[in-house]
Amino acid sequence: MSRSPRKAASPIRGFIYAVLIHIVFGALIGVSLWFQPQVIEPLPGKPVQAKAIDLAAIERAKAEKKRKATEKKKAAEKKKEKEALKKKNAEAEKKRKAAEKKKAAEKKKKAAEKKKKDEALKKKNAKAEKKRKAAEKKKAAEKKKEKEALKKKKAAEKKKKEAALKKKKAAEAKKKAKAEKKRKAAEKKARKAAEAQAQLERDEQEAVSAFGALAWAIQQQVSSNWSESGDFSGMSVSFLVKVDRDGNVISVTLTKKSGDAHLDESAENAIFKASPLPFPTEPRYYEYLKEFNFVFKP
Repeated sequence: MSRSPRKAASPIRGFIYAVLIHIVFGALIGVSLWFQPQVIEPLPGKPVQAKAIDLAAIERAKAEKKRKATEKKKAAEKKKEKEALKKKNAEAEKKRKAAEKKKAAEKKKKAAEKKKKDEALKKKNAKAEKKRKAAEKKKAAEKKKEKEALKKKKAAEKKKKEAALKKKKAAEAKKKAKAEKKRKAAEKKARKAAEAQAQLERDEQEAVSAFGALAWAIQQQVSSNWSESGDFSGMSVSFLVKVDRDGNVISVTLTKKSGDAHLDESAENAIFKASPLPFPTEPRYYEYLKEFNFVFKP
């Protein structure tokens, strides 16, 4: 009775030992790849009874477990991705609806603005049209006024031109008459001047003739007042003599020397001593004879 439980537990214990041995061997093989091979002492153990273990079945079980874990993980990830996509789509839909709402609001706003703008433009155009018509009316009135003013101006200019022409003709006639009068006066003046000049020339000729008649008497009167000893033959001295209307000597100016200072001085003194000199009594002759050249020859 005491052996039967041990016999029943032997196969299980053996299976466990076998699994442990495989695990240990697997670990040792893995470690042997990293370290130098060492001698492994077998562990002392009690002799066990074990059944043959199918390693391939164990590997398949492990692989199946891994596959299921992978599938479970993939399913979880897929579920997570699906939920994330659903959330993303929901957010996108929310954004799309918000955008549509915003777009609709903007469209409505733009439509309102357009309507307002169109109304303002219509109002502006109406105001501009009214202003244009008023401007055209004003322009027409101004044009009419300008036309009337131009007509009036032309009539005034014509009248002014005619008056100016009449005035010009009168002025020209007056100018012509004045010029004629001036011409005649000039002719008369010229004639009188010519006559006066002719008279002056006659007077001058007569004065010269009268003086010529007295030249010898003047020479004799001066010579009678000069008395100097010496030989002055061939010598002469010239003076400019100025007299008053009665022949009185006012001044004597030496104009040409004789070469003998004593002669020049004595001749000048003789002229002063001879004053008054013989002089024409006709008053008209004085202007021509008040200054004359006198040449003294001893």
